[in-house]
Amino acid sequence: MINREPLSSLISILEEEDDKFIPVLERIIKAGIKIINSAEELHEELSGYDDIYQTSVLDVGYNYWLDVLEGKLSYEKGFNPEATFRVSYTKKLIIQILKGEISGTDAFMKGQLRVEGDLSQGLHYVKIFRLFVEYLKKKNGMNRAK
Repeated sequence: MINREPLSSLISILEEEDDKFIPVLERIIKAGIKIINSAEELHEELSGYDDIYQTSVLDVGYNYWLDVLEGKLSYEKGFNPEATFRVSYTKKLIIQILKGEISGTDAFMKGQLRVEGDLSQGLHYVKIFRLFVEYLKKKNGMNRAK
């Protein structure tokens, strides 16, 4: 559980309480990063993914970036001009992805999210995000993401 609150409860807050969206999403992100960074089996899997990945949730004005370095993730709020890959979501879409209603890949294919960067970086981002969601759900006793 994420700070003693199940992921499903946090996702409900994301859906229902606009004023709590950013702080709750930050809790989810930080918890996911902590889980991934403590999972030794993922360090090798993320090896070679060293880069900065920028994410924006457009309709709420929330930007953050992930720095992958030597198999470890770190999170910073804001915009990083050095990011070589950028992805932009809406609030509704990021909630749907966290709930497993749609995958990021399907959303991209349907034109529901925007990306900037090359294909290999995009594939790395997809894998990082997939691992993030899967490990969060696994730790919270939820089904795997689609």
